[in-house]
Amino acid sequence: MVVLSFGRSGSTWVSDIISKNLGGLLLFEPLHPETCPFPEEACYSDGYALSDRLARFLRAILHGEDRNRWLLRNHLFSPLESVSQTYVDMVWEESRVLGFKEIRANFMIDWLIDHLNARIVYLVRHPAAVIASLRRRVNFWNEFGFETHWRLFLAHVADNPRHAETLAPYRPLIENARTQIQRETVMWAVSHKLATEALARRGLPTFYYEDFYEFPFPTTRRLIQYVGGDPDAIHPAHIFVPSMTTIRTVHGLTSSESDFAAKGWAIFWEDILAEEELDEIMAIVRAFELDDYRELFRERDARRIP
Repeated sequence: MVVLSFGRSGSTWVSDIISKNLGGLLLFEPLHPETCPFPEEACYSDGYALSDRLARFLRAILHGEDRNRWLLRNHLFSPLESVSQTYVDMVWEESRVLGFKEIRANFMIDWLIDHLNARIVYLVRHPAAVIASLRRRVNFWNEFGFETHWRLFLAHVADNPRHAETLAPYRPLIENARTQIQRETVMWAVSHKLATEALARRGLPTFYYEDFYEFPFPTTRRLIQYVGGDPDAIHPAHIFVPSMTTIRTVHGLTSSESDFAAKGWAIFWEDILAEEELDEIMAIVRAFELDDYRELFRERDARRIP
């Protein structure tokens, strides 16, 4: 099983939900430089150019042959170096590995299915919320620096012949992105465009962060049924209590978050993004013909999620 999303979209939270419900480990971002021996080559890759090396590397991780403690980041206390090796060894020995989560592999969906027979859980979050969260998480791009991320994105995605037909109408948008907020939005839009195209070919669903937030129990039941678990065996702790002590996943549980009923999804970006920045983000998203969220929220005005 592989949980995929753009960064700051809830992949850690959803991985935690799956891990707790199914009783196993979803490893943390194996393509990160902390653990991957070829991180720049793998970042935003479609997988096929690295096929043999990538398959060997990921199978070694999934079979417990590569036991870098970074892979347990979602299941250990933080900082990682403070956890005893005895405890780390015990976790590896006593736990089964279900798969992993990765935030820079949305373009590998076909490869992951073809080479690892992976069950894909694809998660997406409103682009304005993602950009606002990136702004708050100032060290997010640190492993390479944002300029290197943009260069890798252009090389591995925008200029990839496998993506040429899908991206042809949007090349001016990619080439004209100048500011970081424009480039982050373009990266989100291209990621979502190509991922949903791959999912549609395979007949696979998209999961929305907003559904987990607004309708946590029915959405979690749908997820758990999809990954082969018991959708009726869900405890509140499976959803609302994070394993990783460095994050705080609270979704409408405290009085300070009760503004959601009045303000809606703007709670995720108000006081972070200026109005003109929000307009800029949504203009790019509309130009990529990505109407998921408009339709998603319009439908909610008339119904509740089943």
